[in-house]
Amino acid sequence: MDLSLRAALPRLRRGRLSSSSERTAWLNEQYSPSRSAHDFNGSIQSYKAGTDAARAAITGSRHRVLAYGALSSNRIECFLPRAEGVPGGARRGAPIFAFIHGGWWQDLSIDYAAAPAVALTDSGAIYASIGYTLAPAAGLREIVAEVSAALTTIAAHATGMGGDPRRIVLAGHSAGAHLAAAQLTALTPEAPRSTAAGLLLIGGAYDLEPIAESYVNEKVRMSAADAAALSPAQLMPLHDVPVKIRVGEEEPEEFHRNAALLRERWAPSLSAINSAVLSGRDHFDALDELADPHGRLYADALELLGIPLQRAGVGR
Repeated sequence: MDLSLRAALPRLRRGRLSSSSERTAWLNEQYSPSRSAHDFNGSIQSYKAGTDAARAAITGSRHRVLAYGALSSNRIECFLPRAEGVPGGARRGAPIFAFIHGGWWQDLSIDYAAAPAVALTDSGAIYASIGYTLAPAAGLREIVAEVSAALTTIAAHATGMGGDPRRIVLAGHSAGAHLAAAQLTALTPEAPRSTAAGLLLIGGAYDLEPIAESYVNEKVRMSAADAAALSPAQLMPLHDVPVKIRVGEEEPEEFHRNAALLRERWAPSLSAINSAVLSGRDHFDALDELADPHGRLYADALELLGIPLQRAGVGR
């Protein structure tokens, strides 16, 4: 089904809900993608196993942890490509793929966020997994600010890791896609442009007002005003960088609406923005496409990073 048509369905369905309790129940279902996932537990276990495998495979000078704040959650786990004789353990000027995990701002961590590291470092990129403080210990504004600080820290350490601070591609999944999109808006005007040379947004939420009415908000605790102010779809991007918006074909309708809405709102301000549906994928197994050198998201990542697929050793 066309993405624009899929995006219209939730609006039509919401119009048929006769009571606030029905609306709340519908929103709770829409923003519980685990209910419609092929294998939710299996996907989460895969995230953890993939991260463990990356940590086992990429060690020594190719593995670094950066602190961007005083809290234990304020950590960035970096995986560097093979040295190939370059001091410091990475190619000079390597692009950096910075990834923000999901979990509705209240679950998961960098322990579940590095499954794509092996494939992307093999392509010649640095993979940086950004941790952040979870709700309710931190509010959403604080979390957005933490990610901004993390990006500034990655840029500051890029050269020392053999990377290029001008070639940081920011990616996020689910709530992480919201946090990534927020970095391009007035929510983080202090963030230097170099911290986001491109965005890859996967299964994200960019219109937060419906979420504020759902179970998700029990820990996040957004007011209606907060939800409006923190919605990337209600804000204009400050910089013209390439943006790719992706959503799994089998994700709930609200995720399709969010993807279409962000593209519609941002397109007038950006010269290169596109959206696409990942065939046969749900909200969680969509990330398999990023860790797979033959996956759509992997190809998207390499395009944003400026790495040809053939150079990465993948024939298509």
